[in-house]
Amino acid sequence: MKLDIMDLSGGQNSKSSPIFLRNNECELIQNYHLDNLGSLTKRNGLVVLIGVVSDATVKDIQGMYYFANQSGTDVSNILVACRKSGANSTIYKVVSNAWSASKTETVASTTPIFCSFLDYVFRTNGLEVMSSSVDLAAWAAVNCLTVILPFYCCVWEDRVYALSSTLLPSRIWWSDLPSAGSIAWGANNWADINPDDNDKITWGEPFGKVMLIFKENAVYRWTFGQVEPDKIISVGTPQGRTVKQTQGICFFANKYGVYAFDGSSQPVLISRKVQPFIDAIPSLTNLRAEIDNDHYYLYIGDVTVKGETYNNTMLVYTISAKAWHIETYPFEITYMARFQNKTLHTATAVYDNIYLGDENGFVYRKGTGTSDYLGTTAKPISGRILTKEYPLADFPKTSDLKNLYFLAQKAIGSKVNYRIDRGDWVGWKDLKGRITDGRLAGRARTIQFSITDYSTQTSQIEGWSVELEGEKQIRRKGND
Repeated sequence: MKLDIMDLSGGQNSKSSPIFLRNNECELIQNYHLDNLGSLTKRNGLVVLIGVVSDATVKDIQGMYYFANQSGTDVSNILVACRKSGANSTIYKVVSNAWSASKTETVASTTPIFCSFLDYVFRTNGLEVMSSSVDLAAWAAVNCLTVILPFYCCVWEDRVYALSSTLLPSRIWWSDLPSAGSIAWGANNWADINPDDNDKITWGEPFGKVMLIFKENAVYRWTFGQVEPDKIISVGTPQGRTVKQTQGICFFANKYGVYAFDGSSQPVLISRKVQPFIDAIPSLTNLRAEIDNDHYYLYIGDVTVKGETYNNTMLVYTISAKAWHIETYPFEITYMARFQNKTLHTATAVYDNIYLGDENGFVYRKGTGTSDYLGTTAKPISGRILTKEYPLADFPKTSDLKNLYFLAQKAIGSKVNYRIDRGDWVGWKDLKGRITDGRLAGRARTIQFSITDYSTQTSQIEGWSVELEGEKQIRRKGND
């Protein structure tokens, strides 16, 4: 008899007991992705963009944005905001393959939000007046709303929007339509989004023909000129930086988990299989998210799940597979942003990829190479897979374990352990080639595998086969 497992596309399920998982699910998938359908492939690494953004006084990266202008001199660039310890934040850009100050904020510890329109980039942070720049060298109040200090900004249907302020946390403002390359803000261009709910706006997300307005405990659908917004659901997000959309789906996160909204019905909770990690999040204000074409990445920080601590943890949802895994990193992620392909000032190449900012002034490109960098130091990536607990063929009777065959690619550095009947782990073998085989020992009702890899190999685990023999039946003759 054999137990053949050749499909690992179900992703991570930490919610159910390991013996109740589907055969294609795993109890834990750490630093392996699901992009190669059916197998688990160790994720790629990180590389540093240029070097430390400023100097030793840098505390953390608090904002990142890709700005592209469409006419005139090409001033396309990336903006990276650093919050310095004991000093005002500074927004940097790239000049001649080095970081150069673009704007120094006037209030310490600000977190900027950016949007762009009419070849201007706009900045809001809730503590300073809205500001804009057309060349990333000089910043002023051109085309800006100057009578309030909005926290958030976005562009929707040819208007710039400002959302929420300390004094008016439920209000949104919008500009007039552009005229002769400039915009104005009418005195009556505002609306209050259910100001009596004792809640505050945390984000505004243009979503097709509507604006989704997020509060901590609700999501509203708003169309231009609408007197009263439509309340979609009585959950929202305390951290607007978790709101991301791709493939016509808007994702957001809160204390209950991750929701997906396609605009046709209510948002759907999609994170039940990783709920133990959601429940262990220490601070919802530290959540950060970003998307690519097939993944929603949610950074949740350090969490302890089932007695084990995972440092600097990211939950990853593969949209096409509707499955989860986790990634862990050697540093705290303070911001995430997606840039576009561009060579800046003929020297610095940025790519259509996700970039991560850390607490020490470094920006990293995700999905590159086979090592993670911590500053300028390369570190191997620590991968781990904890499989389902598989009932054997004669369960609940015992079976004799005979042989194990592991199918993998580039797996040098990967080690396989196993345990039977939920007992102690037993070392088996290091994976060496396309197929690694060897003896198993013991009689068991169930078996579970652990695969670990702390190396610079991009190993791919494709499946395994267990040879076993069922419990032999002894025939007894009765008395004549």
